Amino acid sequence: MSDALLYMHGFRSSPLSAKARILGEHCRAHGVAFSAPDLSVAPLAAVQRLQEEYERLASTGARVALAGSSLGGFYCAWLAERTGARAALINPAVSPWRVVKNYLGEQTIYGTTRTIYVSGSYESELLKLRTPAFDDPSLVLLVLATGDELLDWREAAALYAASPSIVVDGSDHGMSDFEEHAEVVLRFLLAETHARDLISNGKEQ
Repeated sequence: MSDALLYMHGFRSSPLSAKARILGEHCRAHGVAFSAPDLSVAPLAAVQRLQEEYERLASTGARVALAGSSLGGFYCAWLAERTGARAALINPAVSPWRVVKNYLGEQTIYGTTRTIYVSGSYESELLKLRTPAFDDPSLVLLVLATGDELLDWREAAALYAASPSIVVDGSDHGMSDFEEHAEVVLRFLLAETHARDLISNGKEQ
């Protein structure tokens, strides 16, 4: 059976982000198909696109794994619970409906001149996508940075305490040192690494 990875970028990010590039490179090295759709800023439209892409990849006979960062991690949790796929949540947002009001109006995509428009209706859309728990938490890996300047990593760690985790000392929200962790993340997603073998910076979670 072939493998595929569906990656979900974060808010004001894109499929051209550093983590998408790094995961794409590691996937190609392992012969894994890689997909990183350009997601709508509208939450329900974004998850509809992700469902369609998951179904497309699965229809090829591939075993599909998931990964998402920040708001993409929030979407990833939602899709993982509905599909039963293995997943990696990288500095995931766990309650984005609480902060979306801080970003209403026109916003610029990082590293580009492209803009998006954030509507107040997105708060209720995000609430519909809450995923407070997983049927099988062992299939979901948390990758958390204690130095995340935008999100409190402890919120995700507490909400998904039953899942295995890699806790990186320091780093940042974008996880600028993600290259150091990408291989073990991919091995987990490909079911090559047991949760008990996950180690980062001397910490096992």
